[in-house]
Amino acid sequence: MAAIPWELKAPRILGVRLDGKLGGWTSPKDVILHLAGQLTVRGGTGHIIEYFGPGVDSLSCTGMATICNMGAEVGATTSTFPYGDSMRRYLQATQRADIAKAADQVAADYLAADAACHEDPSRHYDRVIEIDLSKLEPHLNGPFTPDLATPISKFKQLIEKHGWRDEVRTGLIGSCTNSSYEDIAIHAAMPIGVD
Repeated sequence: MAAIPWELKAPRILGVRLDGKLGGWTSPKDVILHLAGQLTVRGGTGHIIEYFGPGVDSLSCTGMATICNMGAEVGATTSTFPYGDSMRRYLQATQRADIAKAADQVAADYLAADAACHEDPSRHYDRVIEIDLSKLEPHLNGPFTPDLATPISKFKQLIEKHGWRDEVRTGLIGSCTNSSYEDIAIHAAMPIGVD
């Protein structure tokens, strides 16, 4: 409008390759908590996070939404997953089969990861992080910052290192951005021992 050049900073692309399948008590939220532990709260700044790989197909649509919503915890500009069967099923189950049908028609051209990212991820992404979902375990994050990620198997060591009391009286499960029914159902099913 002012007849002067307009500049727009293009974000970098961080590719997160997911392999395997989540097991046990591990949830989609553990994917982003693990990633926050690797990247810190600033590590995704100026990046679009694009998830790809065979492990994507094992995640639920709401699980992917949780991961994308929490991309803000690492400073990401935005996060994205390719369209897949779990998204189709979610749209159909929520009375939006017409949207699923429209997405199906353009999925291969517009809603899928580029073929180049599977062949040579280093040419497509500025950085690639690989996560084996089969080896991922539940994470506890904090206190005070979401990037203090601790796998459950190392939590005892963290307690001993800091001299904390070894009892849990209160815990925060989820937040306004990621408390899906799936998250709450997992926690509701956990056995709680009472002494």
